[in-house]
Amino acid sequence: MAQTGPLPPYGEAIQQAVASGDVARMKTVAKEAETFIAQWGNIPAALEALRLEIAKAEGARPTATTRPAAKPAAKSKPKAKG
Repeated sequence: MAQTGPLPPYGEAIQQAVASGDVARMKTVAKEAETFIAQWGNIPAALEALRLEIAKAEGARPTATTRPAAKPAAKSKPKAKG
């Protein structure tokens, strides 16, 4: 089903603006996204905090479904002898 009305200024709206090639439209969507971020802040961080609170409330520890997977640790280079 196609979305009716204005799109939130992220994801699909940004992709559509880029695909259109219309610089004025891209600038408008960029401004809308900046306004959205200024009003609502860091949505991914807020979502992570929400997921952690859900896990606490359910009496469970965070799992892969409640938090992003950890990045693998960088391997250190062995020290040269000599």
